[in-house]
Amino acid sequence: MRIRILAPIVIVFLAIISSGCAITLRSSFQDQCKTEGWTNDQCDVAFYHGLRQKFTVENGNGGYEPSYNVLTRELVLRIFDDRLTDLDDLLDYKNKDEAKFLKEFGLRAYLERQEKIFKADRDRLQLVDNHSKFREYMGESSSSRSNHHDRFNSASVFVEDLAGAYPFVSTQIEQARTNGSLKEIERFTWFANVALGRKEPDPNDPEDQNKFIWKPIKLGVEFVSYKIMDGEQPKDNNVEYIEGTRLEIADNGNVKRESKPSVKVFVSGGGYNSVVVIDKDKEGEIGFSLPDFVENSQRVNSAQGLMTGSLFSKLFYEPQSKNRIPPKDPPPIVVEIAPVGKTKVDVWETNANGWTVPMRYKNDTADNYSVEAKIKNSELDGFDHSKPKQIEHFKKTWESTGRVVEYFRPKAPYDQANLTTVSVYGKDVRLVTVDGDVIQGVVTPNSNKFLQDKPYEISYIQAERRWLIKDEDGDGKYEKKRETFETNGAR
Repeated sequence: MRIRILAPIVIVFLAIISSGCAITLRSSFQDQCKTEGWTNDQCDVAFYHGLRQKFTVENGNGGYEPSYNVLTRELVLRIFDDRLTDLDDLLDYKNKDEAKFLKEFGLRAYLERQEKIFKADRDRLQLVDNHSKFREYMGESSSSRSNHHDRFNSASVFVEDLAGAYPFVSTQIEQARTNGSLKEIERFTWFANVALGRKEPDPNDPEDQNKFIWKPIKLGVEFVSYKIMDGEQPKDNNVEYIEGTRLEIADNGNVKRESKPSVKVFVSGGGYNSVVVIDKDKEGEIGFSLPDFVENSQRVNSAQGLMTGSLFSKLFYEPQSKNRIPPKDPPPIVVEIAPVGKTKVDVWETNANGWTVPMRYKNDTADNYSVEAKIKNSELDGFDHSKPKQIEHFKKTWESTGRVVEYFRPKAPYDQANLTTVSVYGKDVRLVTVDGDVIQGVVTPNSNKFLQDKPYEISYIQAERRWLIKDEDGDGKYEKKRETFETNGAR
């Protein structure tokens, strides 16, 4: 973990030296050299000796390491933000030149990993400032306004027990929890089912900014309010502490509760303010359980008044990276060379017993896939999007070893050329017919209303080569196999 975190810190440090501080420092140093009458060689020696003295420390092995404490925390945070912005721009499929470069050299996966590492490190740095702010609001320390100007300490990045090092807790509340006097006095659950919940790029044509889909969202938060009880009949019912936990609501109505609260509210006993701590990252995401916001607000009397627009946007924040939808690859060019006297080459290998995918690609619940729909003839130049459309096939892309892709014919009546809209996001399908009928549903792991039960073709990668197997007669056996050059099974 330490080595993984150290890499981006070194990059940040070198970025500051090479692109910012060093250029200004070097030019001013050269001007001073001229004033002193030094030669260029003398100036270079003095400059690099000064860099080593100012920006590095001896490591005990005869070498030198960067000295991070010459930088302020504010500067390091700003550099991290700039690097994350650069990575977001670079990874945006709308930047076609960059996208082509990343694809050509296979760099996208590497940069996406670097983005996650930078975000994790940035969250850790921000956590220190948020904790200082929390202690100030709770009256446990003096003003933290100068914290941003404190020198950066790399030890803050290498903390393993973050919850222990930076606790966002109240001593009074924790003591009451331990001795049993902290009692629940209110439980309030907030739900929202919004049909037009989130506008996202049309996955069938993500490059057209005028095309989009509305994704329905189902949200929930459970708030539990507590009071320190000084007897069976307290003098008042004022809330002293609130925890809010996000709820994940599945399409079948099942509710899954996150393991840790995403909102904590500490209510002043005799004052008029509350301290609100918010974690915007959902469970499973980088930064989950690390508070992103600490706010000093007016006194909260009940959890029912918490779900304001500000809290909603922080609790259900959606990063821009989730809207990165790769564009469709152009259709491949297939060249067949026939021997003299023949007009066609059969590129398929046949197996009467049927070919199979040589690796396990489905998880235990067989739901590790996403779905796309291919519109018939949409790859042709001059395709008229205003005319009724017909689904040629559905494609299941499995997140697994071998990057397996399954192709399914649509079931009737969804195989007709009578559709005005075809939208697929994740596993959700939405169709609109020329008569105005709206059909919505989810492509479930087993039999469902949109896809035929068995794929007619399957492609996969083995030994860095992509293969395609085909069921020609619908008997469930894939009698034919050939190598294909379609990228990621795109068709």
